[in-house]
Amino acid sequence: QMKQNMKNIFLPDPDILRMIGQNNEEAFKILYKKYWRLLVKYAATYINDDYICKEIVQELFVHLHSSSSRLKIYSSFSSYLFVSLRNKIFNYLRNQSVYKKHVKKAGHFGTRACNDVQQSIDLNELQKGIRFSLKKMPVKYSEVYILHDENSYTLKKISEILDRPIDTIEKQLRKARCLLRSDLRENRLN
Repeated sequence: QMKQNMKNIFLPDPDILRMIGQNNEEAFKILYKKYWRLLVKYAATYINDDYICKEIVQELFVHLHSSSSRLKIYSSFSSYLFVSLRNKIFNYLRNQSVYKKHVKKAGHFGTRACNDVQQSIDLNELQKGIRFSLKKMPVKYSEVYILHDENSYTLKKISEILDRPIDTIEKQLRKARCLLRSDLRENRLN
């Protein structure tokens, strides 16, 4: 039994993928054993909370399981897993930063703002506008913006995480802010 399990872990990804397409439960177990630890480790490069990393990876596996019959992968399977995980991580970080910003801004307004419904509505609308704008802009800009402005990473750290030159990161951050300002201005006029 143990030898069989070890042998299965070394099945090539295309074979595992074919088995998953056939809703083979064993394929999901193999996939889990093969990639769980690597994916959690990868998530930990972005998020410094082991529990959250495991939750996000678990969410990825649940998504794979629930959409196995519709799964279309055109790159290597491991690339698909890591890119999917990265996207889930960015979604988590974006949601966390929006929440933290909301709490921070609410704190800056003080108790007076708590009673001012209009300010709360304005703040909520601004945050919706920012989230909407970030979703519309190309990922290369939005991910740099989220990591820098909302998660307080340095340009150097972002450069390391995304494996891009620091001057490229600077240009992408400027472009993201420009797109965001332009989009927010345009939406405010409408």
